[in-house]
Amino acid sequence: MPNFKDLIAFIASTIFLFEPVSANAERIDFDSAARDSRAVQIFQGKTQYTDHIYGELQLPLKGAGPFPAMVIMHSSRGIVDTIGNWSRMFNEIGVATFVVDSFSPRGLTEYSADRLTFPAGVMDALRALNVLQKDSRIDAESIGVIGFSRGAVAAMDSSFERYRIAALGTDGPRFALHIPFYGGCSEYAKTTDSPILTFIGSDDDFTSPELCRKHTEILNQQGSKAELVVYEGALHGFDWDYARQNMPMIRNFKNCLMLQSLDTFDAVLLDGRTLTTEERTDYAKSCYGRGATRGGDRKYAALARERVKQFVAQHFKLPR
Repeated sequence: MPNFKDLIAFIASTIFLFEPVSANAERIDFDSAARDSRAVQIFQGKTQYTDHIYGELQLPLKGAGPFPAMVIMHSSRGIVDTIGNWSRMFNEIGVATFVVDSFSPRGLTEYSADRLTFPAGVMDALRALNVLQKDSRIDAESIGVIGFSRGAVAAMDSSFERYRIAALGTDGPRFALHIPFYGGCSEYAKTTDSPILTFIGSDDDFTSPELCRKHTEILNQQGSKAELVVYEGALHGFDWDYARQNMPMIRNFKNCLMLQSLDTFDAVLLDGRTLTTEERTDYAKSCYGRGATRGGDRKYAALARERVKQFVAQHFKLPR
């Protein structure tokens, strides 16, 4: 059971969970993968699209469109005020946003986030892309995805061709760019070749910045266009306007230094040792720990937003 301080922090962090991103946002429902979906099941074409979820589409106030767009994937905190801030930032530079709610329609909160698998979250992002790609108000060739923590896994893994083809077919759409913030970096695969910009803090103790460096190196070695931004001293959630919070009971993966290919399912440690199937399973069960810290940093939040705006403007060819 969480202690009293953790419970109060949880309540404070979820005050905005059911608030709309904007009063003018349009809710769009769509079907996505069952919340317990696994990667192998998805890759084998056995996905059950039984979960009815939704996103909120917000168009820029200026311009006639069709607009470029960003799909926004939330963290385990759900739809909080920081998500709204990102949405408004994109709208201000002429980019529509589609904030996907993976939790509320499934009856989930931060405390039950582990009931949604990460592969199901990836499918949420790709199914959202499919929704936007068919909307005449959106530029179908200029749709990107940004995600935070849990949502960063969706933002990264939706760049993998195996997931994209499973969700949308060989000739289906692909994201024009991917922006993961402080997500896990344990999986890689052949990508769609769309550019990837990843952010993490050097003091993130939910996951391993060292693993993310190696992950970016591998992606580039296989021909992907990947860049990693590491902010010295930043914690998990550095873009939030949120006080430092110690979470002694939360699971962390900072000592999980295994990289797995989703194309071959081969696994290797950072020291170069290749693992057998049995060793990989045992390692994944034993490497996690307990306790982590999260908290915002206004300096790095501002720097990250400027870097994201530059990246999006460059690839969407926005006026500067």
